[in-house]
Amino acid sequence: DQMHQTRKKKAKELSDKINQELEELEMKNANIHVKVMYLENEYLKTGKDSVTFYMVTNKGEEEKELSKIASGGEMSRTMLAIKKVLADSDKMPILVFDEIDTGISGKAANSVANKLKRIANRHQVMCISHLPNIAAMADYNYFISKEVYQDRTKTQIRLLQEKEVIEEIARISSGEINEVSLQYASELRNKKAS
Repeated sequence: DQMHQTRKKKAKELSDKINQELEELEMKNANIHVKVMYLENEYLKTGKDSVTFYMVTNKGEEEKELSKIASGGEMSRTMLAIKKVLADSDKMPILVFDEIDTGISGKAANSVANKLKRIANRHQVMCISHLPNIAAMADYNYFISKEVYQDRTKTQIRLLQEKEVIEEIARISSGEINEVSLQYASELRNKKAS
């Protein structure tokens, strides 16, 4: 019973912290609710509680389980918010984000990039991204490529020098490297410094 009361209190705190992160990630109408439900006639190895994440992503919608309602972009930003809050609590040294940019662009992409930059001030962040806004914020950029050699796929990873970083950001922003895309890539990299 004491554990149940503690979990309910902490679930409220966790919900509030995640909702604050979601607001900063351009999900101002989203609301996450961590529900702790007491199981009357059942004991689990972790106690008598069932914990489920519920969410409303838009005003006027009904609250549903997180796994059943979020779009790709919403799920990406929600997972970033959850990981950010939990990393601060767990003191987790390394966070890996695999394509956290799925389904986002524009202002939301800038918000995610800035959030990742702030997280990287306190944690080691490894991020696989195809968005120039996010790649531009990295301290170190690696180019990952695959090739087939003697009927086997081989993956190569190479640390990029600053000139190559600018060229790669230009390439992923427009599909080609030209004067305009290089200028845009340079501007994105300059934002990292500020």
